[in-house]
Order: sequence, then structure tokens, then C-alpha cells
Amino acid sequence: MTEARRVLLCCHDAGGTVPPMLALATELVARGHDVVWISQPSVERRASGAGCRFVPFDGLGDYDATRSIEDQPELAMALMTGTAVGDQVIDVCGSERIDAVVIDCNLASVAAATESLGLPSAVLLHSLFRTYVDVWLGEWWPVFAPSVDAARARYGLRPADGWTDVFAGHDRLISAVPESFEAPVDGVPAALRHFGFLVPGTAKPPIVPHRLAAEGEPTVLVGLSTTYMGQETLLARIIDALGSLPVRGIVTTSGHVAAGTASPSNVELHEHLDHGPVLETASAMITHAGLGTVAAGLSRGVPLVCTPFARDQPLNADRVAHLGAGVVLDSEASTEEIGRALMRVISDDGYRRAAAAVASESRAAGGARAAADDLESLLP
Repeated sequence: MTEARRVLLCCHDAGGTVPPMLALATELVARGHDVVWISQPSVERRASGAGCRFVPFDGLGDYDATRSIEDQPELAMALMTGTAVGDQVIDVCGSERIDAVVIDCNLASVAAATESLGLPSAVLLHSLFRTYVDVWLGEWWPVFAPSVDAARARYGLRPADGWTDVFAGHDRLISAVPESFEAPVDGVPAALRHFGFLVPGTAKPPIVPHRLAAEGEPTVLVGLSTTYMGQETLLARIIDALGSLPVRGIVTTSGHVAAGTASPSNVELHEHLDHGPVLETASAMITHAGLGTVAAGLSRGVPLVCTPFARDQPLNADRVAHLGAGVVLDSEASTEEIGRALMRVISDDGYRRAAAAVASESRAAGGARAAADDLESLLP
């Protein structure tokens, strides 16, 4: 191990942005590094729990959990492209004598500010690289470009032709998926590294459901987005489907369940729950296909039923289906369609074998341990 250094982690709390950063933070702290984490206040509890020193972004609060992030553009743009966060990161790097910086891929102004300092740095991709090239945020680049270029000009950098230029000034692009899960794309940067799924460890002590499945009774975990995406009607249909099947359903709602939704006798509803203990024995997982829940399930070899809404979710779901590790449904799927898809995934061993193969590849890639090794190699 290299000598202990000071590492700064930077992200915003957009749901899937936090878990891979948390996995890396935990590993760096375990190696004796002094880790400072700058983000929105909602991240403080997790950052402190991992042993990091937390710094909140000045004057920027949390996203409103009752609205989609897309409906909060002023705050999102201030975090992703505003120069105030870039200036604060420069100040923290100086006052804390930071040796290396890890930046969430969405924070373009922080990426530019860090690049101007010349410190060893890595961009952590919480989404597939392709989402920044030709789908989702790649498609949104014309909207971001003016404010990104204004930030880059502030820090003495040339305009960017796209997200790849935003990333290009950094030593590493850390992908949070195994290489087979990455969607094909031309022009992959030489700095891109795949370390498998970066999944945080189980909480100590773990929070577990009231009753796990009886012997021979399949357990199904349901986890849709932790950020609001209008998922309450889909959750209600999923709960109805579980109630009609010979399974034990464990449903995490993140507070987004519709008022008055009844829980059948074989289904438990939890606002928040550590997925790890449930996934250790789960037969399947129903997910919106955000990369955080996909990673949690596939890293443990659990096959998936994917119900993508938007963002990077359709691409993630397509990769799950391509690898044979699950099936994809429309987010408007009926109760009956959800039930049939779930029983298909549970009863066909091919899905579990494919999921197990992805899990094996992910473990071989080294996860947070290998990512930390690589980050340490950048330090002088």
C-alpha cells in the first residue's frame, strides 16, 4: 500500500451517484487514507459512516425527494455546471492539502476546476460510458454545453466538444461495471478502466426484513429508484402481482408508494432497507434498472426483471437482457405481465446462470479494491 494521503471525493446526490463513490470511500479509508467528501447534506450520514470527513456544498441544499431531479433544473445545473462548486473544490484542495481527487462524472465544473489544479484525478462513471456519448446525457449535451464551456473558460480551459472532452483532462475514468456489461461504443478513451460493480458493503449491523422466505419459498426483492420518477403506480402493480404469486415479496419504496396501497400477507413494505442481506438468498429482483440496483443484484448473481423509466435505465436494461441475466418490461406493464415475467425469471435456471457469470466476472475485476490500487498508482 502507498503511504496515507488525502483524497477528495466529489458528487451530488442523484441516487445512483452515491453507491459506487461510497464503495471506493470505504476502501480508501480502510487503507488509512484521509478521505474528505464534498456533496449535498443528504450524503453526510453515509460519508461519515464510511469514515470520511464531510464538507457540504456552500449554499446548495438537497434535492426535493417528492419531485424528479429533472423538475429541479436550477439546483441540478448549479451542482453540475455551476462555478461556485468548482471554486469551493479549489479552496478545499488548498486548505486540506489534497493529494488526489475523484469526481462524479456529472460534475463538469468540478472536473474543470480540478483539471486546472493539475492534481492526480479520476472521474467516476456511475453510468455506462455510452450514456455520455450518444444516449441520455449525450443527447442532452447541447443543453449543458454553454454552461460547461463557461465554467471551463473560468478555469483557463478550452471549450469542450462533448462529455468525452470534459473527462479527457483526467488521469482515469473509473467504470463501475464489468467490461462485458459496458455498451459497445466507438472511441473508448485509453484512460477508461473496468473494475466490476462498485457496491457498498452491508451495513453493520444489517437491517433485515421481519421474516425472510420460508424453506422452498422464492424471495423477490423490489427496488425502484430512490429519486422520484412517478413510480408509485408501478409499485402498486408490482405489489399486486407479488400478492398473487407463491413468493415472499420484500418491497423497498423509498417513500414513493401510493397512499393507501395495501400489502398482501406475503409482501413486506419497507421505506428503506439494506438490500444486501435479502439479495444473499433472493431468487429474483424487480428493478427500474438504475445502475445502483442492477449492480447490487448482479454482483450477487441475482437475475432481474427490469422496468426502466428513463435516464440511463433503458440502456442498462438492454445490457441485462443482452447478457441473458434478466428480462425487460415496459414501465406501464400490467400486473399480469409483471407476474408472468417474474415467474419466468425464477423458473428458468438460465437467467440465474447468466447472472452468476456476470457476478464472477465482476469479482475477477477486483471491485473497489482494484479501483483503489489504480488510484494509488497515480500518486507521486
